[in-house]
Amino acid sequence: MTQKIFKEIGEEYARRFSPYHISKDKLREEQNNILMACRPSMKKDIEIAGLQNGLFIYSLWNGYRDSDYQKEFEDSLKKSGFVDEAIHTSGHATIADIHKVISALEAKTIIPIHTMEPDSFVDRFENVVLKEDGVSFKI
Repeated sequence: MTQKIFKEIGEEYARRFSPYHISKDKLREEQNNILMACRPSMKKDIEIAGLQNGLFIYSLWNGYRDSDYQKEFEDSLKKSGFVDEAIHTSGHATIADIHKVISALEAKTIIPIHTMEPDSFVDRFENVVLKEDGVSFKI
C-alpha cells in the first residue's frame, strides 16, 4: 500500500504518515495487542509482515465473501492460522434514528439516498424530493 501511495499520490503525501509507521518486526511483536483494519489488497503486506494465528473479523455483508478475490484473501489468512468471525456492522440507520435526525435538523427538503426504498420516505416524511439515481442535481 505504501508503495502505491508513493507512486500514485506522491512522496509528500506519503511522508505525512511517517510518524505512525510501525515496522514489520514491531507489528509481529504486538500482533496480539492491536486491531488492524485490512482488506484483500493487503494480502501481500500481511504475508510479508509474517502475521499469523490472529482473529479476522469480517464486518461487511456476507454476500461479498463469495467473490474469488475475497475468498483468496481469507484462504491465505486461514493458512496462516487466522480464525474468522463474521460480525456484521452497518452504517444504516433505523427509521427511528432517521426521524430524530430530520426533526433535529428541521430539514426543509429530504432527498433519500443509498436506499432500496426511497418511496417509503414519501409516506413517512413531508418535503421529500425523489431524484433519479445517477442524475446530477443542484442543492
